[in-house]
Amino acid sequence: MRPFVSTILSSLVVAIASAQDAPENRWEISAPILRPGPAGSFDEVAVKDPTIVFFDGRWHLFYTARSRTEYTTGYVSAEELTGLQSASRHQLGMIRGKSPYGCAPQVFYYRPQRRWYLIFQNRDANYQPAFSTTTSIARPESWSTPRPLIEKDAQAKWIDFWVICDKANAYLFYTQSHREVVVRSTSLADFPTNWGPAQVVLDGVHEAVHIYRVKDRDEFHMIYELNIGGIRSFGLAVADHLAGPWRKVTDRYATGEQLTPAADTATWPEMVSHGEVLRCGHDEQMGYEPNGCRWLIQGLLTEEMTGPYPSLPWRLGVMRKIRTQESSSGFRQR
Repeated sequence: MRPFVSTILSSLVVAIASAQDAPENRWEISAPILRPGPAGSFDEVAVKDPTIVFFDGRWHLFYTARSRTEYTTGYVSAEELTGLQSASRHQLGMIRGKSPYGCAPQVFYYRPQRRWYLIFQNRDANYQPAFSTTTSIARPESWSTPRPLIEKDAQAKWIDFWVICDKANAYLFYTQSHREVVVRSTSLADFPTNWGPAQVVLDGVHEAVHIYRVKDRDEFHMIYELNIGGIRSFGLAVADHLAGPWRKVTDRYATGEQLTPAADTATWPEMVSHGEVLRCGHDEQMGYEPNGCRWLIQGLLTEEMTGPYPSLPWRLGVMRKIRTQESSSGFRQR
């Protein structure tokens, strides 16, 4: 066997072994903490795509809301996660494009400007990224008129936009063609303008890539969503720098089979879909603690997967990591 062929085969064996040995997480899932609203409401069909921060003694949750006819963005706030269901709900009608449509939000406080940002998508240019700002997250009426984050410069579909910053730059991640993860960057001073060229940093994903900085470490984790025959799940990739290189660790970071209902909770999600970690803070660096982390995810039962996607009754609940089986590949969920 030629030396270079032997090297390639050896690399493939190592890659396969690493994937098989990847950490297997176990998660406890709560009862739903936010369900669709009453008949005739702006979120009567589904609540999904959550983004959430804890600030000034309250949880602030933004989410994609589905009525019988359209998608929009909702906001709800409460002191406890369990109080979100009974709290007042607000439709953010101002953060929609010409379509009208404004969904899949991300919220964070941008310290250099002392302003809150909502990053989201509209359909003015086939899922174009947009943003809105405010100085008061608790006032849902205060969000500014949306502006494009970047003008679309490719024919491929872009979806699920995510911003995270390090000490020098801001990085914009999104999924292209339900396959590739793309990143662009700009300086902290120039944000939210002057984005650089697109770079593909990962492939083999479906959508909803969310990136976090590991607390007190120069290490970054990317949670991406997979779609296997309509069943959603999370995978994990890691990097030492936001620009990459990114390395896949496992396609089984969180799956329906890894969920265990909390005490006195009936089984309600049989898959794990678009979610947001409960972060360590609320700023642009997106800090989180992987060990024992909690995620606010959307879920449903497989028997509820009837009809077109816009009619699916997504609900939101919290999953908490309760165990990680260590792998022999050397990776650890710190």
